[in-house]
Amino acid sequence: MRRAYARGFTAVELMVTVSVLLVLTVLAVPQMAPFLQRQRLKNATMDLASTVVLARSEAIKRNGTVYVVANGTDWSKGWTVSIASAVTPASTIRAQGTLDGLRINEGGGNTSFNFGGDGRMSGTGMSFTLNPTVTSQGQQPLCVAVGATGRVQTTKGACS
Repeated sequence: MRRAYARGFTAVELMVTVSVLLVLTVLAVPQMAPFLQRQRLKNATMDLASTVVLARSEAIKRNGTVYVVANGTDWSKGWTVSIASAVTPASTIRAQGTLDGLRINEGGGNTSFNFGGDGRMSGTGMSFTLNPTVTSQGQQPLCVAVGATGRVQTTKGACS
């Protein structure tokens, strides 16, 4: 009579495979922290830049003033894009929550700015420097500069 062999893994093979995966995971996880920190910083930079573009386009579309206001006195705690007029209360277009692990400093200490119906910023422009709260080796801050015309430029390094 022919003997049927069982297919699959033995317990020893499974234990060896799990052990190898565990060792690789333990080695890889600490290397992921700087990568995740860089990605968080890039995402926050893009969020801020897209908020400026949204505020400007909404101001032009509505032919009215659109405000971007920091939550509290710290841009790191998020911001709100809203419309306000003498007739209606402020209505929120977009709200950004707290950005954990990041510091956002506005060069002039301003906690708000706005765009008029012509798409121009009320003022000469603003610049935001974004830094991680814990800086890893080689980590550079990112700068989001907004011109008076509403043009947004992101660069590596602190804003000058």
